[in-house]
Amino acid sequence: MHTNNRTTRQLNFLRAFIGTVLLTLCSCEQYLEVDPPKNQLTGEVVFEDAATVDAAFAYIYAELRENGFTTGGTQGLSYLMGHYSDEFDLYSSTLPGVLNYTNNTVLPSDNSVKNLWDTGYGLIYAANALLEGVSSSGSLSDVEKERFLGEAYFIRAFLHFYLVNIFGEVPYIMTTEYDENKDIDKLKIAEVYRHIEDDLLMAKGMLASSPTDLERFRPNHWTASAMLARVYLYLEEWQMAIDEASNILSDSEYSLNLDVDKVFLKESPETLWQLGPGLPGNNTKEAFTFVIVNGPPPNSALTPTLIGSFEEGDARFDHWIGSATDGLETWYFPFKYRQFVPTASTQECSIIFRLAEQYLILAEANAQLGNLGPALVFLNTVRSRASLPLLGNLDKTSLLEAVQAERRVEFFSEQGHRFFDLKRTGRADAVLAHLKSGWESSDQLLPIPESELLLNPNLLPQNEGY
Repeated sequence: MHTNNRTTRQLNFLRAFIGTVLLTLCSCEQYLEVDPPKNQLTGEVVFEDAATVDAAFAYIYAELRENGFTTGGTQGLSYLMGHYSDEFDLYSSTLPGVLNYTNNTVLPSDNSVKNLWDTGYGLIYAANALLEGVSSSGSLSDVEKERFLGEAYFIRAFLHFYLVNIFGEVPYIMTTEYDENKDIDKLKIAEVYRHIEDDLLMAKGMLASSPTDLERFRPNHWTASAMLARVYLYLEEWQMAIDEASNILSDSEYSLNLDVDKVFLKESPETLWQLGPGLPGNNTKEAFTFVIVNGPPPNSALTPTLIGSFEEGDARFDHWIGSATDGLETWYFPFKYRQFVPTASTQECSIIFRLAEQYLILAEANAQLGNLGPALVFLNTVRSRASLPLLGNLDKTSLLEAVQAERRVEFFSEQGHRFFDLKRTGRADAVLAHLKSGWESSDQLLPIPESELLLNPNLLPQNEGY
């Protein structure tokens, strides 16, 4: 019975994936499910030319925008982990699953946990299908193959990065072979990161000569380098993080947007990678999810502690935070993305990587190595953009605290940065224990979905505390 369930799920995914690719040669992202060839499941037709492979990638990015970790909707990390940490208060009575994140009552049976797992591994399956199909294609040119393979390696690493940070020990899936995957074991966290690093290094090398996507809807060489810099920061490989981030600042075409009011616009020079809108005139799911038109909030609002963490005169407070009132009380919300309805042309896209992160990676990694002068320069660059006074004469401990304070107000409501920063710097328990009833250190990981443990007992034991 377990085999039938898993096989059915993979068949359905592959049908949708192949059907999507074959029907995406029109410019819009409207996908229908069709049956694959009855004698095969590999869908070689997908890999006959570059246009159909591009359509396969379009499917992946559409899923990331609509349903995956990076969606700006209520099932994405920006929303869920914002409630799990200290960024959002929940006001809605129609989102009981989100209430579990606010109240620290997440269960292995929660649909949100299953969705994170399923969409993550579903898109990894798609990336592996691309790796296998492109590698065996007899019609794609070597240049096309290298670009597509690099992009697929990046996607596979990117997705596993979130899985390991959400769930801890997880499988690293590198094939579409069902017999190999159905009973796969979890890997130690260090092993997962080793595979992530390997994939990103492959991606970085293969994408080095790829043409630039001027709208930055596709990850490129510099996106892989930015992801590597983040990975090295999480692994406390300080010099390697410095090397990656420094190369981006010195050699790439990206530049910090000095106008804080324009950082999240579609044409911002700071954006390394953003998700396409789907249809011309569409904007972001973040704006639809976060913007409060009238008080009281229909869903969520920023916490008073987050609002209180902004220094007086911080331009980000004025430009990235909106407010709504009912005449008696005022609520605050993320206003990084403002267009919550379609416009004549797309003005905002969901940004996944932007250059400010690399400045703060350089600040933190240099401070950790005792390079306090350079660390202060990189930190002050971000502060200056926010119209804040420059800091000086800080010892190592104070400088690292200042970097984390800066990351909090720079990346609030963006893809779970706050929660992951609390975890990796060892501050999660101290910050969250007095906010979450019954908080334990083990709560820094979400539970593995119980449905997956039933399908594959090799994923046992369940994460501690569940």
